[in-house]
Amino acid sequence: MRVAIPHRLQAIGWLVVAALAAVSLAHVFTVLRAYDTPEPGTGRIVQTTTSFGLSVFSSENLGAVVLNSARALVLVVFVVWLYLARDNFDRRCDNNVGWRKGWTIGAWFIPLANLVIPYLVVREIFARSSPDRTWTPDRVVSAWWLALIVSLFSYTETTTWSDGTTQVVTPTAVAIVTAAAGIVSAIAGAVLVRRISTWQDGLPAA
Repeated sequence: MRVAIPHRLQAIGWLVVAALAAVSLAHVFTVLRAYDTPEPGTGRIVQTTTSFGLSVFSSENLGAVVLNSARALVLVVFVVWLYLARDNFDRRCDNNVGWRKGWTIGAWFIPLANLVIPYLVVREIFARSSPDRTWTPDRVVSAWWLALIVSLFSYTETTTWSDGTTQVVTPTAVAIVTAAAGIVSAIAGAVLVRRISTWQDGLPAA
């Protein structure tokens, strides 16, 4: 028995693709900003520190602010789209999906677990949405997640001069690698979103 009419994913799917395109452009902007090194201070260098890790949101320069805005947009529309895609299984009375709907939202905000669970959720939805309904994940899902993790790598060098000037920069090589990973992730993400949206919208309502 049908519980409700399944959500149509095409419109929200295209919004996700547009947001991913914005992230790609933001990554290009961060590379351009990495070449624009600010003027150093005067006098002797009194302190030099480095910082690295995984960072979704940072604010060390204008490039980071632009990228933050694009990432926030993607997070919102992607999570909405993912929730609707997962909810469609319930609406079709398909109980063969392991991850509950709440994980499509909560998985992104649990420290450490958010390095794995979102990938597992998307992988399952991708596999169960495919026409042959196999459990074998497509390589596009793995490529999307691996590239996304690499794109979140952050490394900055902070230098302070005796005149009080402080300079925070991301080495150009790091900016290029993370930007390239971000663009690959955006492309792979757009592919998987379009595939899932097309597959699910092509299924009968019940």
